[in-house]
Amino acid sequence: MKKDAENETLLHAYEHDEKSSKYFVKPDSRYPIDDDLDTKTDGKQIAVSKWPTIVATVMVGVGWLSNEVALAWVHERVPYDYHPLPDLFFSHFPEIRGAIRIAEYIMIILLVSALLVMFTHQHRWIVIRRTFFCIAMAYCFRALCVTIFQVPVPSVNTYCAPKSNSSFELVAGRVVKMFWSAGIEQLRPRELCGDLIVSGHTLTIFTAFLVFKTYAPPRIQPLSHVYHILAFTALFSILLARKHYMIDIVLGYTVSTRIFMEYHALAASYHNGTFETNPLAWSWWSFLIPYFESDAPSNFHNHLLLYNRSTARIGAKNVSIKKRSFE
Repeated sequence: MKKDAENETLLHAYEHDEKSSKYFVKPDSRYPIDDDLDTKTDGKQIAVSKWPTIVATVMVGVGWLSNEVALAWVHERVPYDYHPLPDLFFSHFPEIRGAIRIAEYIMIILLVSALLVMFTHQHRWIVIRRTFFCIAMAYCFRALCVTIFQVPVPSVNTYCAPKSNSSFELVAGRVVKMFWSAGIEQLRPRELCGDLIVSGHTLTIFTAFLVFKTYAPPRIQPLSHVYHILAFTALFSILLARKHYMIDIVLGYTVSTRIFMEYHALAASYHNGTFETNPLAWSWWSFLIPYFESDAPSNFHNHLLLYNRSTARIGAKNVSIKKRSFE
């Protein structure tokens, strides 16, 4: 017992030393480390609401479905009898059709890494709702752009299925066929054309990268530097494969990074009490921030948990009780 007390005293002194204090993030005393208990007020723990996360998940579904419907509908309106538009990148680099595989393999690596961080994070319900909201906003914007603006395909080697009518049955059939491939050509050969403005691959790649960079624990943060290089390599590969114009890539990068950064800036502003005076709160969707952040901690450590800590504590307590009874 004496040794434990000495260790606690040394740790307390180290944490409050001026030179070492920068390595410690003071946790919000209102928020313990339980998966489902994030608020503690007057000794009472309040469970994190699952409904904001469910709402964000539904929004992702709507955003993804709207993209599939937009592509199925706009395919009939793509001008096939025009040459690809002039593009600065195309003027200096040759077309390498197989380069899309590199981009999609990188995208899958980033996506799997981001999903692992999201679903094993200590505050997974908060992280998932934030990420899903950003994805939903980005893809809804993309669906709007695809619907209102059609351009010729970037390569004469791109296969586009023959045009037909735009009946409801045809569009619905195309949506069902495309939905589960998630836009990955390695899962479904490309047949429909027209979803060019704002690159969907770029939205996914950089949102996944930002999720990993923001929420991965410090121990694996060095990977974010590797993933950053891989993300830009993927964009270069997309352009080499002539799957998008350069403007599509630039828009995809801008939309995905700005939405993610703006949401997290507004979330930080909300928890700091400066939300009302923040110019970013002028965004039309900012009224959703209080709904998604009302039960979120103002700051938290990035820890990955493969089990529920409250359950583990109960198990450890039971073991301790049994051990004492034997003694």
